[in-house]
Amino acid sequence: MSEIEIRELTLPDAVGADGWDELVGYADLSNQLVHDEIGSPDLDERPEQILARAGSPYTISKIFGAYRGDRLVGFGEFDLERGQQVAWLWAGVSRDERGAGLGSRLADLLTTAARAAGARTLQAGSFHADLDSEPRLASPAGPGTIPARAATVRFLQARGFRLGQVEVMSGLPLPVSDELMSGLVDAARPADDYDLTGWAGTTPDDLIDGYARLRTVVSTAVPSGELTEEVQVWDADRVRDRDRRNAEAGVITHTTVARHTPSGDLVAFTTLTRPAVADGRAVMQGYTMVLPEHRGHNLGVRIKINNLRALAGVDHGAARVITGNAGENEAMLRINRALGFRPFVVAGMWEKQLGD
Repeated sequence: MSEIEIRELTLPDAVGADGWDELVGYADLSNQLVHDEIGSPDLDERPEQILARAGSPYTISKIFGAYRGDRLVGFGEFDLERGQQVAWLWAGVSRDERGAGLGSRLADLLTTAARAAGARTLQAGSFHADLDSEPRLASPAGPGTIPARAATVRFLQARGFRLGQVEVMSGLPLPVSDELMSGLVDAARPADDYDLTGWAGTTPDDLIDGYARLRTVVSTAVPSGELTEEVQVWDADRVRDRDRRNAEAGVITHTTVARHTPSGDLVAFTTLTRPAVADGRAVMQGYTMVLPEHRGHNLGVRIKINNLRALAGVDHGAARVITGNAGENEAMLRINRALGFRPFVVAGMWEKQLGD
């Protein structure tokens, strides 16, 4: 049997260019391992999406593949915001190669590479479809537990990671009853000083600066438990780059914002991202945020419903919307439950300090 070789993948310049087949192999193995964990393809990431994400000028991304001969049997990736110090790690090993130390080799390689790129903190995630078996490991941030004996949990703990937060992943069957949505809007206290605006795809020029400000604020506004936070600075150029990369990746983002009419400021937003071509994959709910000084006006539920109604008007082919929320984010979980979201996976969010 041939030895396992680990090498960095070269990102292709475009779909089908040199390196494309290796990126497709990475996407296939990564998706299969997530599918094995959660029992669903809803979190699949197409190679076009990986290329668009990893090729962003705003992040440093490196992907490594572990090959036995020509067969990809493991992978590792890290992403680091340029000029910052928190790197996100993602790694996996095919089932038939586990238990022989390959996971540790990949973890060591990612740690070394991320440190060389400037990282001083590592973060990683673990998915668990097991919602209630004992014993459980509790989130240090409040509600939420994960199975304490899961292989990924034991691996991360052995590598010096600590649990910083538990996220609840929920699914909403589509279509959503318009009667239900109308009832929730009618029950919400009127917000006379606000109007809603939505779009699909490219961000309108007259909203781009206000939207960029919201994207900057949300990077540290959502509950983060005991995880290290860093501000992601967005401006109009970054929003345009994101919009272009989404188009290249074959996805369309539906966005709704709330404008405070007396000031003209954008004060809340929510996003839904769907495949541009109906292929059965789930719609992904992105951030939903209301600026703190504008909370208490039911803007969260109103912007989410506005986006869901826009989604209902297109042929997306999706069976459900997937969202993730911190276990301690009861306000958003309450809105999601009212809309019909139901938990199907919990995710552990982990962190390790590298020090100097």
